[in-house]
Amino acid sequence: MFQQVVKCRSFFSWKLQQFQAQGLQSSLCVFRCFSSNSLPSTDTIERARFSSPTISLLGRTFDVDSSTNITPRVASKIGRCLHRRSGHPVFHVWRRIENYFSSAFVTRVGHARFVTFDNLNPVVTPHQNFDSLLVPADHISRSLYDTYYVNSEHLLRSHMTAHDEELIRSGFDAFLLVGDVFRRDEIDASHYPVFHQVDGVCLFTENEVRNVCMCEWMM
Repeated sequence: MFQQVVKCRSFFSWKLQQFQAQGLQSSLCVFRCFSSNSLPSTDTIERARFSSPTISLLGRTFDVDSSTNITPRVASKIGRCLHRRSGHPVFHVWRRIENYFSSAFVTRVGHARFVTFDNLNPVVTPHQNFDSLLVPADHISRSLYDTYYVNSEHLLRSHMTAHDEELIRSGFDAFLLVGDVFRRDEIDASHYPVFHQVDGVCLFTENEVRNVCMCEWMM
């Protein structure tokens, strides 16, 4: 392993000189070098630092078990909620989406049809994240390689649809969800373990569906 690290760093130094000679940024070289499969991943290194038998997330304490694969770095991202920080680019994107739905879809009395939820707890159960969405028991997304597990009974949601069932059961038939979601992706130009997702749900009665189909047929 030591020889591999030395080789990687030697390659990095040589490649860095090339990039600088060409007037290019060196960050790309740094990333490509240290994302090599020959080196231990950041997840593997940081997981060893969780020596405590419990983990505290958003004011709640969870027991660590054999399924725990959340890292301190990912745990530090929980609760940042950039979509709620005024002035942040993600905040502006979310506001544009919310404003569109609020103005385009209204009830007969002029109220917004879609209820919005932007502060739902990202720690959910396997039932919420998988079972409620009919994800097969052997699906790869359930594995420790794809999902961040707090323990065998709790995990970090990998999509906002993890909250759909509970909201529908609570009586909501049209809603928008926005929040941080977490997936064990390798970091590259288009992937990061934490990102934002918007989910929209609207339930229709049989008559509403029939009317929509009739209108489309007439057009």
